[in-house]
Amino acid sequence: MVFWGLRTFMQARAPHGMTVLCYLVCGFLIWNITTQILTKAMHAIDGNRNLLTFPQVFPLDVILARAVVVIATQVVSMSIILGIGAMCGYGVTVSNLGLLLTALLMAVCFGLGCGAMLSALAAYMPALHNIVPMVLRILFFASGVFFSVSMFSHRVGEWLLLNPIMQIIEMARTAMSQGYISPYFDVEYLLFVNLAVLSTGLLLERFIRRRLQA
Repeated sequence: MVFWGLRTFMQARAPHGMTVLCYLVCGFLIWNITTQILTKAMHAIDGNRNLLTFPQVFPLDVILARAVVVIATQVVSMSIILGIGAMCGYGVTVSNLGLLLTALLMAVCFGLGCGAMLSALAAYMPALHNIVPMVLRILFFASGVFFSVSMFSHRVGEWLLLNPIMQIIEMARTAMSQGYISPYFDVEYLLFVNLAVLSTGLLLERFIRRRLQA
């Protein structure tokens, strides 16, 4: 809401023919889902050790439960913001619902994979609980939450697009814009990254599960 108000006050137009509202909602929705799932999953084991003493409960169960809460909270809150904007006269358009849902799924999978990896690693390296938030603060300004990669030179853009969150945000913005198809996301790259982090995260979760049961 603050960024929306600032861009509106400064009369800064969003690129791709989108309204400022939709432009920012796409960025913050993907960012919040990814990073909140990641951070909550990372704290899942330490925050639920008593619950994990039950043989029926595994670390993955706690991680998934936290992810569901994050997804529901973010989707509902962003829907309310879009609804308020629509009532105030701002154009709200979803030109490709399938692509938007794909972007949300990519964000969820990336957050789950990274969160599961960090959750297992944090059991051996507790300092990660302090390091990861600092890294996320830097990534916030390099993930295209409130800017587009098209604003930068080709060389800078190539480095920024190595960040999967940036590409997922571009995918979501394509889904909510009329007539604009972003060249700044690669579905094959995102599938490969998500498969890699999910596979690694689930393998490490199985490893830490055995340690907790020992």
